[in-house]
Amino acid sequence: MSLTREDMLRELELLPAWRLNAPLPKAELTQAAPMPETATSIETVPEPIIQEPQTEQSQVEKTPDVANMDLATLNQYVMGSGDAKADWLFIADAPSPDDLQAGHPFAGQAGQLLDKMLIAIQLQRSKNVFLTYLSQAEYLNRQIQLIQPKLIFAFGEIAAQTLTQSKVSLDELRGKVHDYQGVALVVSYSPAHLMIHTQDKAKAWADLCLAKATLQNLVVS
Repeated sequence: MSLTREDMLRELELLPAWRLNAPLPKAELTQAAPMPETATSIETVPEPIIQEPQTEQSQVEKTPDVANMDLATLNQYVMGSGDAKADWLFIADAPSPDDLQAGHPFAGQAGQLLDKMLIAIQLQRSKNVFLTYLSQAEYLNRQIQLIQPKLIFAFGEIAAQTLTQSKVSLDELRGKVHDYQGVALVVSYSPAHLMIHTQDKAKAWADLCLAKATLQNLVVS
C-alpha cells in the first residue's frame, strides 16, 4: 500500500506541524563571502560524474578502505547521484558508513528519512533532485556549473558553515536564505541528526518549507 504525503507526515510525528498551508515569513537574504581562490583553475578539475547509483552488489565490491583517506578524498569516492538538471541540489557533510557500503548518497535509515522528507514537499530522488557531498571548492563548483540548480539545501553544520563562510552555529544559520555562487542556499539539520534529535524535526520542516517557498518565488520571478 502506497503512502500519501499525509501518511508520511504522520509517520514522522509532525502532524499538524508539517504543513505548507500557512504563509511563510519572508526570510532575510544574506550574502556569503566567495570561496577562497586556489592555485588550481576550474578547467583542471576532473569532471564530476553525474550518474545514477549503481546496484548495491556492484558498489559493495568497490567499498574502499577509508581509514587513511582525507575528507576530500572520502567525499569524492561516493559520487553524487540524481537528476543532472535538477532545480534542487542537496549537499551533505560527508558519506556515512551506509553510503560507503551502498555506493550512493543517503543510504540506510537516514536515507529512508530523507525520502520521507522529500515526499513531504512533493519531491523524490532522481526527479528534480541531485544529492552530493561537501567537497573541494573547485570540484563542488564544477558540479554546480554542470547541474545549474536553482536552490542548494545544505545538511549539517560543516556544510552550512563552509558554504556560508561562517563560524556561527547551525542554529544561527538556519531560517535564512543565504547565497552561494549566485544560487539561493538554505541550511538545516541532517537526516542522521534528526533520527537522534527528534525534537528538531519541526525546525527541519520549517527549513524545507522556506526552501520550497524560496524556489517557488524564483520560478515565478
